[in-house]
Amino acid sequence: MWDGIRPLAPRDLVSRHEVEIGTLGLVAATEKLVRPTDWAFEEAHHTIVVHLGGRLDRMECEFSVGPSGRVLPERGDIWMIPAACRYAALAQGERAEFVEFRVPTAMLGDAPIEARVQHRDDFIFGSAARLAELVQGPGGDLSDMASHAIADALQMHLLARYGAGTASARRRGLSASDRARLVDAIKSQLDAPHSLDGLAALVGMDARRFTGAFRAAFGLSPWQYVLRARLDAAARMLRQGAEPVTEVALATGFATPSHFATAFARRFGAAPSRWRAAAR
Repeated sequence: MWDGIRPLAPRDLVSRHEVEIGTLGLVAATEKLVRPTDWAFEEAHHTIVVHLGGRLDRMECEFSVGPSGRVLPERGDIWMIPAACRYAALAQGERAEFVEFRVPTAMLGDAPIEARVQHRDDFIFGSAARLAELVQGPGGDLSDMASHAIADALQMHLLARYGAGTASARRRGLSASDRARLVDAIKSQLDAPHSLDGLAALVGMDARRFTGAFRAAFGLSPWQYVLRARLDAAARMLRQGAEPVTEVALATGFATPSHFATAFARRFGAAPSRWRAAAR
């Protein structure tokens, strides 16, 4: 399973059509899966993947917060990947035909959607199947008009069923933009002295309420998330670069090389220098 550190396995795309229909992004693709293939997302927008066909022999998937394990998609199955949530899958088989929607968080009124696998929604599936036919077809004015009409209806359906006005959205503590803001603040400033009060202030919460909301959103405490982000970034630097271990430690926010070495070995099972040699 892709861990955000090793290079992604190469993909063998038979066809890929990408369009923007209003604010909705769409990719319709067919992909060969003879070799193990990585699918991975961690985006500022929501992602909805609709399985249209093909044959998979095995697939394992993992959300940073959400359902994980072995699963084989069937025609009509829908994967919903929330903004700022890491998702990875390793798939192998014959091929897969799918549509991938890129849904801006504003389209759902900033609601944080729930991570789902093999979800069923006939309206999303029907829209995806028809849009795939249109964007892969010869085009023309009538095709464009039909695509926009379907996309407009799909946006209204998504907002009504998964948007900010739903009961499930109101129960969640951190909005989609809150989550994206926190991820960006942490990952873009790994060497900053992040504090609980400082992170809470970014989303207008007190520290006590923020701690519970953060754990519900990310599955980790704020400090655990910061530590993991620092260690993952350090591992990528060790794998890809030639900087001394001490420089990597300082660049990723560790006060001393010894603290870095201890935390790194606990996470990856080996000291940084030994892990770098093995990874290469």
